[in-house]
Amino acid sequence: MCACIFAQGWHKPAMVMKSTAFAALLALSSPAMADEPAPTPAEAQFAQILGWEGRWQVAETDALQIVFEVTARGKTVVERWETASGLHSITVYHLDADSVIATHYCPQGNQPRLQSVAGDGSVIAFEFRDITGLDEGESHQFALSYTVREDGSLLRSEVYRSAEGEGEPGSYTLMRAPESGS
Repeated sequence: MCACIFAQGWHKPAMVMKSTAFAALLALSSPAMADEPAPTPAEAQFAQILGWEGRWQVAETDALQIVFEVTARGKTVVERWETASGLHSITVYHLDADSVIATHYCPQGNQPRLQSVAGDGSVIAFEFRDITGLDEGESHQFALSYTVREDGSLLRSEVYRSAEGEGEPGSYTLMRAPESGS
């Protein structure tokens, strides 16, 4: 290295850090970053679901809490329903081409798969796709939606279809649970 660079102070760590930071800033503002495509509707829906990570209280009952856990390097979200007696059910969300898939693992032993449909940004709706493990006479989840409210709470609505084909709607208001102190 040329002695004149050392004489000008380029060997100082602060100058090296400033130069590195400037180079990084320049790289981040390159036109290549501006050309990234906008997320698809399904990617936007999944990003919203990723933001629900954490523990939620159910306004209608103290006996149930819902936990959203991001796993598989951010590619999957697991929704766990927990009661005082233990785990109640699980729903797993993941992207699949142009939709988000929700697979519900029901305590009845069936596993309906639902796929997202286009929404308006404040509602993520899922419709029935197919099912495994359905025994004769069992009901199963047939529709699911989340409405994101202005206060940050979620309205979780679902429809269970009975063996006779009749719908059984239900809904819960979810509010973020206070963080426990350490």
